[in-house]
Amino acid sequence: MPFIQTLPVLEVLIINLISTDICLRRRYSRKRTILVLVAFSALVTISVMLLAPPSFQGDGTNMVFGFIYLPVLYLLYNTSPLVLFTFMSSCWSYSMGILSLSFLCSEIWFAGSFTVSLFIETLLFMVSILPFYRLIISKYIFVVNNHQYFERDWKKYIFLNNVLQFLTLLVMHNVLLAGDGSPMRVCLVLFLLASMFASNITLYDVILDLLRIRTLEKAVLIDPLTGLENRTGLQEQLNKFLDTENDFSVVFMDLDRFKSINDRYGHLAGDAYLRHFAELCLRTVEEHGKVYRYGGDEFVVLYDGDIPDSIISRLQACPDWGDDAPCTFQQVSIGTIHCMPPHTDSADTILKRADLIMYRQKLRKQR
Repeated sequence: MPFIQTLPVLEVLIINLISTDICLRRRYSRKRTILVLVAFSALVTISVMLLAPPSFQGDGTNMVFGFIYLPVLYLLYNTSPLVLFTFMSSCWSYSMGILSLSFLCSEIWFAGSFTVSLFIETLLFMVSILPFYRLIISKYIFVVNNHQYFERDWKKYIFLNNVLQFLTLLVMHNVLLAGDGSPMRVCLVLFLLASMFASNITLYDVILDLLRIRTLEKAVLIDPLTGLENRTGLQEQLNKFLDTENDFSVVFMDLDRFKSINDRYGHLAGDAYLRHFAELCLRTVEEHGKVYRYGGDEFVVLYDGDIPDSIISRLQACPDWGDDAPCTFQQVSIGTIHCMPPHTDSADTILKRADLIMYRQKLRKQR
């Protein structure tokens, strides 16, 4: 079989491999990756030339066998098989559509000339490749990088949608080439490609909206000064604890003489004081607890199980206050409650009890 008959499919293959390299993260250097892909492609091309039947026309009717690249690409690029397969289906739908259009146009207006179809394919790639990368691939990269925001069922749906789109285009391509050429067949392929691109753009918009929602949720739950979750986040987590059969501890903290810090050093120093205390609390409770800014100079720790006295002592003394602190440590008053199941008190009741214990400790210090 002449090498020229493999050129249309080879051109499609090159476009797809370039798209993959642009969008996915390589495991190895670019030089090594290209070397492996060139060697594997040469092996595939030689095999096609030797083993393909005489009727082989290089018109893409057997394009589905291109997925033999899947294991090779998985070894070369750092991504999951599902994401890789979905990405390949999307890119190959574009290149498959260009190939289909080139052969249909050649059949309709140039009596099916192979040379003309190859020229049309190259011309269509030259005209459409930049818009495709800018409008479609850039959005698909965004989708791939943020697909974790979808639930598992959504990921399966995206995978199935892209695969079905590619297979639909492949089947349609085979059916259209088997019949008489007509402009209506060209329009049919164009409409199918347009629907594919529209679905990818819609998917991009959906994930973009999800990210905006997450940003708004974070703004609602996160205290901008300390980076800790605020009272809203505390209430949500405390209610989750109350729905379990596990014991936990609530530690209510109020910074002593904090107003004097603002009065003496200024509010910027006061803000730095709050941030520094929050950082030390996070390091103190580590993975067993979570720190929240309740409001003003008040902080709350939710701790799994009975919080050890040693951690309470470290929170109270802040031995790591250090020279990088904005000013000297003014101490903190602490109220602690160990909540055992069954949990009958509400979140507000527990916080009020812990706050009362803390307030009594603060009064004892003032005497």
